[in-house]
Amino acid sequence: MSDYAVEEARTLFIDDLRNGMIFDEDVINRYGNVLVIAGTKITEIDRMKDYLRDHKIEAVKIKRDESYDDLGIDLLDIDEDETLRQLQYIAEYREEFSQIKDNLQSEFETILKGEGLNTENISSSIEKALVAFKGNVNVFQLIEKIKDLDDITYAHSHNVTLISYAIGRWLGLKAEDLEKLTISAILLDIGKMKIDPELLNKKGPLTADEKDECKKHVVYSYELVKDYENLDNKIKQTILLHHERMDGSGYPMGFKKDKIPLFARIVAIADIYDALTSGRPYREKKTPFEAIKILETEYIDKLDTKILYIFLRRIGNCFIGQRVRLNDGRIGEIVFLPKQYLYKPIIKLIPSEEMLDLIDPINEGLYIVDFE
Repeated sequence: MSDYAVEEARTLFIDDLRNGMIFDEDVINRYGNVLVIAGTKITEIDRMKDYLRDHKIEAVKIKRDESYDDLGIDLLDIDEDETLRQLQYIAEYREEFSQIKDNLQSEFETILKGEGLNTENISSSIEKALVAFKGNVNVFQLIEKIKDLDDITYAHSHNVTLISYAIGRWLGLKAEDLEKLTISAILLDIGKMKIDPELLNKKGPLTADEKDECKKHVVYSYELVKDYENLDNKIKQTILLHHERMDGSGYPMGFKKDKIPLFARIVAIADIYDALTSGRPYREKKTPFEAIKILETEYIDKLDTKILYIFLRRIGNCFIGQRVRLNDGRIGEIVFLPKQYLYKPIIKLIPSEEMLDLIDPINEGLYIVDFE
């Protein structure tokens, strides 16, 4: 474990940086250019944050030593303050989600009745949801905290929107395309409202006919929105084709590879990840790390691998520093994720600070069951 000098550095999101902190390693952009040299001390915090955000840097490694003396507080105080801010923000966002859900329900019912599609109202709901990216908590952790607030229709639409937006930003999409992508995501499953709720909530295995009926939701969704001229064709295509797969095994058209539009390939990953990490009538929800394992092993030929690998790497980094509970009851903090086997991170146990490498054969049978 000595190869990982985690006791000397700490990964922080850009919003958590403060004057006096020192970069532990070079900050490098996606093109391999060095933006900040290791050892640089932050003296103009607002300018540094803007600079890093402009280059799409979301987190950096900061020295974890006496450099914090300049701040007048120690590292423990920073952790406690951050935890309190995160808990407060999660509570506030949970309340906001109830309003988002009500707005979505009203819009979906209006569309279902054929009474029109108000893109301004849809965009307003999206803007409220995207506030999550301006908070002091990682979005994927936040998603985990609101999964108990709703059934699979509105929470799923909300979560897929957030995840799709995150992927779109990681891919460097322009603002105009991000807007179209998120509208596609939030309207994705509106056609499920035309399927019998008893079928959608069935606990046992579905028959072949029942599976075929459920698959029709993409066609139902498309039919509900296809005639609205105020909706871009890219959005309509994404709604129809988000269940297509790169190997041709998807539906409704059986398209392969480049025949599947970019937005549909992005939303497919967001849709699958959220479905895996959400409870369903026929199975328990999986942890993000179980979902990562499934995406890495079972979907490698079905999804756009370039986008998938970016998603897996970036979402893994989002969980560094998060506290987790293992299946043996022990609590720890994620401190390192390997490039392969992202679902088997290195964990620093609390309070012993013992390092636990889940890749090590000696730890076979240990796995993360939840976030703390």
